[in-house]
Amino acid sequence: MGLSELELAQMIDISAVKAGSSLADVETIVSAAKEHHFIAIFPLPSLMVRAKQLLGDRTDIILGGTVGFPSGSSTTRTKVFEAKELVEIGCKELDMVIDIGKLRSNLYQEVAADIREVVDVAGNIPVKVILEVTLLSRQEIMDGARIVRDNGARFVKTGTGWSGSTTTDHLQAIKEAVGETIKIKVAGGVRNLDFLLKIHEMGVTRFGLGYHSALAILKELQDREGNK
Repeated sequence: MGLSELELAQMIDISAVKAGSSLADVETIVSAAKEHHFIAIFPLPSLMVRAKQLLGDRTDIILGGTVGFPSGSSTTRTKVFEAKELVEIGCKELDMVIDIGKLRSNLYQEVAADIREVVDVAGNIPVKVILEVTLLSRQEIMDGARIVRDNGARFVKTGTGWSGSTTTDHLQAIKEAVGETIKIKVAGGVRNLDFLLKIHEMGVTRFGLGYHSALAILKELQDREGNK
């Protein structure tokens, strides 16, 4: 299998980013990250300060924040303000939603400028840009991935988790467009170990999961290792 439980956990971001995610949900993901050594937690912006307080002195867990979530249609000024505020709070990674409507309208220069301005204000903080692949054609996925790569983002991310599941076809389109030139994060549809391992072999190095899916996948790995 090739992955230890710790190695797997260090590729998983756990999130509480649904519209109804509560403080209790944030407390749950923080506790899970502390116990299982997940690499990062992502709450919604309004609960970011409380999430940071809950993390305390655990500098081994990345505090991540969302920008332009989930539609990507905020103005660039709004996204820049949001990114700046999240960095000031203490976020160490930002997951930004691309302007999906402009991407689908072939307004590529405006899409690129939107990403660049957020990347610039983030400084050394890594920015992952979400394509929301389930809403795009294959060509739009490929074009979007190239724009993300060419404008300073560290990762192209497949989805928010709000709009359906990433498939291997989506990933093949991204890989055809950008090859190994940018890292890939998948969110949406990773619900079992076999699929996670399959897309890891395709080059995915980060996975955005909800709490229940993350723990279920870890348990699958534990069970398989225990049965050897």
